Amino acid sequence: MKWQTLILSFLSSTTLATPVYVEPSAPSPVYTLRISGGGPNLDTQYLRASGSVIGVFPDKDNNPIKFYTVPNKDTGLVELHIWAGISSPGSPNTPKTKAIALVGNARTGMMNLTSVEDPAVICGDSDGLDCEWTSFTLNQGAPIEGKLANTVRYAGPGGWVAFKISKVESGGWVVRWKYPQATSTQDFVPVDLVYEPIFTIAKTAE
Repeated sequence: MKWQTLILSFLSSTTLATPVYVEPSAPSPVYTLRISGGGPNLDTQYLRASGSVIGVFPDKDNNPIKFYTVPNKDTGLVELHIWAGISSPGSPNTPKTKAIALVGNARTGMMNLTSVEDPAVICGDSDGLDCEWTSFTLNQGAPIEGKLANTVRYAGPGGWVAFKISKVESGGWVVRWKYPQATSTQDFVPVDLVYEPIFTIAKTAE
């Protein structure tokens, strides 16, 4: 609850500038994310957003998060942009970029998986919290020595973990990136995040 309150405060208090929307280049696969591991209540569950928090929320009707990748020229890795669908021709509203980010305190070693609107602006004015969105990798290939294929990872040291939310808050799970030095008084389980292609954005005729 403490982390969620801090993140919501950070996201709501940041001054927004004009958004820059990055169109996916065609052809570009669109993916979903699901949990692997963590026990029967978590394994194979798809990630969804409850507000800005990304996790497993059994009582939510919203669809699983869909994303596409955008290369980041500075890090040499990828950004995970949330797919909002195809805009109607002639639509006056340009969609804002939403991206999957890690928000929290890297010094204490816990970063929440979060949906961030206008990440170039929000993460550039983090108000004391760390906000990482440009350094993800999509690992590909066949499973090797028990390791899963097609997993999403962050470039920093550590791994994904899931924390149970209290029943008062819907009984779901939040996903965090845990650095090796992090400690927690809450119970958590290590998990992997597996990406699955669901369709490809085709190039439209000029």
